Amino acid sequence: MLTDLKDTAGRYRGIIHTVTTSGDSVFEGSKIKKLIAELNEAKTESGQSKAVEALVVYGRKAYPRIIDAFRNRRLHQTRTKAVLFRLCDFQYMGDILQLIGDPHEEIRRMAKEFILKRYVDAAAQPLLDYLKSTDSNFRMAAVDLLCTLKSQSCVPRLMAMYGESDSEQKKNIIRILGETDAPGITKLLINALSDTSLSLRIQAVRALTVLKDPDCVVPLTQLLSEDDTLLKRAVLDALVAIGDKRAAPAVLNLLKDVDLVIRQKSTECVIQLADASIVPDVIKLMRDKDVNVRRCAVDVLNNVRDPSTADILVAAMKDSDWWVRQIATDALAEVKGENIVRFFIAMLKDSSDVNVRRCAVEFFNKVTDSAALEPLIAALNDTDWWVREKVVTALGALKDKRAVAALSSVLGDSEIKWVIPSALASIGGPEVIEPLLVLLSDSEKRVRVGAVKALRKLKNPDTIPQLKEMLDDSEDEVRMEAVNALKEITGRVFKTGEGKQQQQQQQAMRTMMGFVLPEGSIQTEAILVLDLCNSTGIANKYGDQFALDLTKTLTEKVRPIAAKEGCRFMKSTGDGFLITFPKVVNSIRFAFTILKDIAAHNETQDDSARIQLRFAINQGETRIDAKGDRLGVATNMTFRVEGVKGEDLIPLEGGMKKEELPLVDRVLVTEHVIEDALKIEGIKTRLVGLFELKGISGLHRVYLITNTW
Repeated sequence: MLTDLKDTAGRYRGIIHTVTTSGDSVFEGSKIKKLIAELNEAKTESGQSKAVEALVVYGRKAYPRIIDAFRNRRLHQTRTKAVLFRLCDFQYMGDILQLIGDPHEEIRRMAKEFILKRYVDAAAQPLLDYLKSTDSNFRMAAVDLLCTLKSQSCVPRLMAMYGESDSEQKKNIIRILGETDAPGITKLLINALSDTSLSLRIQAVRALTVLKDPDCVVPLTQLLSEDDTLLKRAVLDALVAIGDKRAAPAVLNLLKDVDLVIRQKSTECVIQLADASIVPDVIKLMRDKDVNVRRCAVDVLNNVRDPSTADILVAAMKDSDWWVRQIATDALAEVKGENIVRFFIAMLKDSSDVNVRRCAVEFFNKVTDSAALEPLIAALNDTDWWVREKVVTALGALKDKRAVAALSSVLGDSEIKWVIPSALASIGGPEVIEPLLVLLSDSEKRVRVGAVKALRKLKNPDTIPQLKEMLDDSEDEVRMEAVNALKEITGRVFKTGEGKQQQQQQQAMRTMMGFVLPEGSIQTEAILVLDLCNSTGIANKYGDQFALDLTKTLTEKVRPIAAKEGCRFMKSTGDGFLITFPKVVNSIRFAFTILKDIAAHNETQDDSARIQLRFAINQGETRIDAKGDRLGVATNMTFRVEGVKGEDLIPLEGGMKKEELPLVDRVLVTEHVIEDALKIEGIKTRLVGLFELKGISGLHRVYLITNTW
C-alpha cells in the first residue's frame, strides 16, 4: 500500500530513472523510439499490432518512452492505449496510478480510464493515500475514481480517516461515501449535518440525497430552519428524492420564506410529498396576509385533489389577488360537482366585480354543464370584452344549438367576432352556416380566416360557391385557407383567380382612400411603439435643448423610413413615437433599419450624444378617433410591452432569466405578432417570459427579436 506519497513518487521516479539510464542502452533506446514512430505511423491493423508486440518485448524499458511520446504528441491516444493495455499488467498499477496527477489533462484522463478498465477494486486502497496529497490534481482524481469505483472495501478506512481529517478532506470523504451503501454511512452523514462548516453540511445533504434513506428525514427537516438558502435548497432536493410524507409539514412552513425561490421550491416539494392530511395546515396559510403565501397555499390545495378542499377553494375565489383566484378556478374545475357549478353561475352574474365574472367564465371554459347555457348567453352582453370573448368559447364548448341564435346576434361586436367562427364550428349543424357566410364578408382578415376554417371543418357542399369567391381575397392567408377548404370538401385542388368579379366587388367595399379613416372605424394594424431611452435623465444632465436636439435627430431618421414601409399613422409621444403599419413585416423592417442607422450615428458621437432605443410591436384592432389617433386595447398593450422590466418577468421554461432581458436597443414583440414574425426570412426570436401588463387582464408572453443589425 502507498503510505507516503513523497516516498512513493520518489521510488517510482527512481525506477523510471534507472530504467532509462543504466538499463537502457543507446541501441535499445533508439530501437524503442523507432518502434513508437512505426506504431504512430502504421497504416494497417497488422502493422499496428506488429509494432505493439515489438514494444511489449522491451517491457519497463519501453513504458516511460511510450508515456513521454504521448505527452509530447508523438503517439496518438488510441495507439498509446493499445500498447499500454497490452504491456501493463498488475505490476504496473503503481506507475499508472502516478499518472492521475500528471499536469497534462489527457494523461490524467487516460490513466483514469485505464484504472477503471484494468485494475478496478485493486486500485481502491492505494487511491485512498492520494486523498492526503498536497497536489489538488491527485486529490480530485482520486475522489472521482473512488466515487466511480464505489468500493465497499474502502468504507472502513474512509470512516476512520473522517475523524482525523480537515473540513476539505471530510467533504471529499463524504462525497465518496455517498456513492456507497455500506452499513453505518447514514449515521456518519447525519452527524455531519451538525458540523460547523456550511459547505460540509451541504455535501452531507447531497450524499443523503443519493442514499435516499428514510432514517435521515427528521434530521434533514431540522435544517430547514437554517438561514442559508443553498442549504435549504439542497435539503428540499433530498426530501423530494427520499419521498417520505413525514417531511411535508416541515416543508410547508417554508411557504412563508422570504426567498421567492425557496417558496416556489418548497411548494413543489409539498405537492410531491403531501396527501389529504396536510389540508388543515394549508388552510391556515390561506389566511396569511402575504399574497405570495396564499398563492403557494392554493397551489398546494389545487394539487392535493382532496374533495374536502372545495369549500376552501370556493372561499379563495373572493381573494383580492387574481393569481389566487386563477389557481382556485383551475382546482375547482377539477373537482366539479353540482354545487360548484351553481356557485360559478352566481359569480357569472356578479355585476359588482369584473374579476369575479372573469374567473367564472374561465371556469366554464374548463367545465361544460348545460345549466350554464342561459347565464352564458346573457353574459354575451357583459360590459367587459374579455368576459364576452371567453363566453363565446364556452358556448362553443357546450355544443348546444340553442346558442347559435345568440352568437349570430353579436356578429357585429368588433372585440369578440374573431372567436365566433370557431365556436360555431364546434357547435356544428346547418344552423351555423348562415352566420359563417356573413363573416366571410367581414373587413377583418382574421375573422374571414376563421370563417373559412370553420366551413372547412363542417364540409358542407352548399358553401362551395362562397368559398370559391374567397380564392381571390386580398389576403394570402384567406386565399390559402379557401384552397384547403375546397380541397377538403370536393377533393379537387382549386387555384386563385376564380370568382374574380365577386372578389373585385368585395375589395371595393374594403378599400379606403388613403389611410384617413372616419372617426370610430376599426383597423387591424401592426402597432409599433418607439421610445428614446432615459430622455428625462439626459435632459436633467445636459439640458432640455440637448435632449430636444437628440429627439430631432431621431425624428429625421424615423420619418422617411416609416414612409418607405407604408406607415399608416404616426404621432410623437414626446420621447418617442406611436406608428402603425399594414403588416408585421413592415414594422420589423422599420425597427431594424432604424437600429442600424442609429448604430452608425452612435459610432461618430461621444457618449453624451449616443441614442439608445426600445421598440415594442403588437398586432390587433385599433379604433380611430376624430384626430386619426389609434385607440384600444391593442395600442395600450404595445405601450405596456415597451416598458417591461426584468424585475417584473415571470420566468417560463425555455425563457430568459430576469437579468438576461436587455434594457436598451431591443425589439420586443407580443404573442399576437410572433407567428407572423417567424415567417420573415432570417428573423430569430427568443421567448422572454410572462408579464402582467397593467390594465390588461391575464398573463402575456413576450418575445425578443435577437437578430443583430
